[in-house]
Amino acid sequence: MAGENLDNHVDAQNILVEMGTYFQLQDDCLDCFGDPEIIGKIGTDIEDFKCSCLVVKGMEICNEEQKKLLHENYGKPDPANEAQVKALYNDLNLQGVFADSETKTYEKLITSIEDHPSKAVLKSFLAKICQRQK
Repeated sequence: MAGENLDNHVDAQNILVEMGTYFQLQDDCLDCFGDPEIIGKIGTDIEDFKCSCLVVKGMEICNEEQKKLLHENYGKPDPANEAQVKALYNDLNLQGVFADSETKTYEKLITSIEDHPSKAVLKSFLAKICQRQK
């Protein structure tokens, strides 16, 4: 892309930004729900008070009592607090919500890529992040 006028590649940019969002959603879910033996680390987004897709969606869909539970437990270093947050995420079925979102995003990306002149390169990028486990 060196020397290219990027205004001529807005479609590729949009596809790649969508892939980045897709990747981040996966990363946030793996941090919380992934097996440390597979992902190679113990997730700390909850303890580190990260603004993950999970906490944002959780705040959008939870009731007032659940919001209170999140405020009391999110961003605290105690494993008991983390367990409370993860239990709430399970109650809200956030894994299922994001699995559906991941499927829809993937289908949207495939459709967008099929119409793009650089589809081979874009498909190779998508294949690297599709349904990743780490």
